[in-house]
Amino acid sequence: MSILSHIAHVPLFEGLPHEQVEDLAMIVTDQVFRKGESIFSEGEEGNGFYVVITGRVKIFKLSSEGKEQILHFFGPGEPFGEVPVFAGQQFPANAEALEQSRVFFFPRKSFVDLIKKNPSLALNMLAVLSKRLRRFAALVDDLSLKEVPGRLAAYLLYLSDQNKG
Repeated sequence: MSILSHIAHVPLFEGLPHEQVEDLAMIVTDQVFRKGESIFSEGEEGNGFYVVITGRVKIFKLSSEGKEQILHFFGPGEPFGEVPVFAGQQFPANAEALEQSRVFFFPRKSFVDLIKKNPSLALNMLAVLSKRLRRFAALVDDLSLKEVPGRLAAYLLYLSDQNKG
């Protein structure tokens, strides 16, 4: 599958006109990370964002004692590291490939220039980020307001939904 096809099938960019997909293809860097390889570390400059094409990526934080807190797993078609792109900040967590993973990297400056030229890119991203925020709010609700049986039931329903039953 070509880079254009991969970009066109990323939910973040679905429905964009072909010319905008071509613009995105002009700025993307195709990268491959080995299992266990770091993609970025907490505190590094957020100089762009990534989209998983194949493989899986883990986002996590490390405590000062070395304890790892996993925040999220991302698979094919899912963007990660995108918040610093808009805020111009550092990455708030670490990213590591869980298996050999192909990812597309979109540099911040080039992407922001495209958004200025094509605001519909930003609208698509807002929709995806809103869904993620809703999912995190539900997770906080599940973890803080439910007893263990309720949390387990909610998690099983979530897995069932993710795996389409």
